[in-house]
Formats: sequence, structure tokens, C-alpha cells
Amino acid sequence: MQSPTLSSGPIEVERKFVPGPQVEDELLRLGAKLQNELTFRDSYYDTPDCRLTLGDVWLRRREDSWELKYPPQRGTRGLNGASTQYLELSCEADITRRVSEELNIPCPHSLDLLQLQEFASFVTRRRRFEFPPRNGSKHKVVVDLDTADFDFSVGEVEVLVKTQEEVKSALMEVEEICKQLGVLSDSPVPGKMSTFLKINRADHYKQLLEAHVL
Repeated sequence: MQSPTLSSGPIEVERKFVPGPQVEDELLRLGAKLQNELTFRDSYYDTPDCRLTLGDVWLRRREDSWELKYPPQRGTRGLNGASTQYLELSCEADITRRVSEELNIPCPHSLDLLQLQEFASFVTRRRRFEFPPRNGSKHKVVVDLDTADFDFSVGEVEVLVKTQEEVKSALMEVEEICKQLGVLSDSPVPGKMSTFLKINRADHYKQLLEAHVL
């Protein structure tokens, strides 16, 4: 069970895809609008024995802000078929409490006191497109086209929801956009993190495969 003192963030329902050369034209044709283009660095942290990531808990600093992603239910994995479902936290105090719970240690006053180690860092160029709510839905569908600085590109279709009850409908919306883009895949598409680890940290990548996190 989640600690009652911990604020619950939104649930990210996401599906990755391999972006083809015409994907932006297709997005615009389907009614999406380019919202912004930005560049940012993500740095990921864990214990030396990888206890966070082996539990499918992902702590990163995006530029100057901390973010945490983890499965909505303890003991499960965020990867579900070809889609992923993660809770997201952006409040540093909540992140510190959640990480402390995962490591089963007293909660310090700040994340820096946990003395975690950086295990990955890379820069991403992102073009973000957005579909307005359609067909009576209350959800915005966001499509990110990412290019990382280790020569890797991936697309992500994402919907944020507030409750577990909304996940099923959000997943259907995500899959429908993938179908319309012609990028729906029956198997998971590798993301930036798994690809970075496969290239740069083979031992860590192998551990995550064996733990069925990736």
C-alpha cells in the first residue's frame, strides 16, 4: 500500500513507437498541433546495487528538477504488453519519501543525503504534438518525437490520467492514435533508457532483463 502521507501523482499511460520520416506530416493531418520544441538533459540515479531500477523505480533529474516514475501497484511492473503505466511524482519531498520507502531506510531531509549514484545521463531533443480531447473524451493525447544524443530516436504516445479506473480508456485512446499513425506494434518498442543501458551499461541492462523490468 502507498503511504498515506505521500501525495499521488498522475498515471502516465504510454506507448512507444519507431518514428518514420512522414510521422510529423501524419500527425498534422490527423489534427495534432506542434506545441513546443525543447532540449533537456536527463540524469538517472540509483544505489550501487541497482535496488531502485530493479524494482522498476526510476529517479531522474531533468535539468534542475527531480522526477520519479514507478508502477501504480507495488510488486508489479510498469511494462504491460506493449504499453507502460507509471505513477509520476515531481514534488521533491514526496519523491524523497517514496525512494526511502523503496530502500527501507529512514527518510532524510533531502534526496542529496541518500548519496545515490548517477548511472546514466543524456540529452534529448523533443518535438511535442498534442491532440485536443476527441469523441467525448476528457483526455489530451500527447505525442513526443525524441532524438537522443547517442544517435537514437523514438516516438511516444501518452495520456495522463488521475485514477486507475481511467487507465483502460486512456490505453484505448493511445492505441487508436498509434493505429491511425500506422505505428501500432504487438511487442514493446525500446525506449531511450533501455537503449542507453544496452549500449553503455551492459551488466545493468542484463540485470533488468533478468528481473523482467525491461
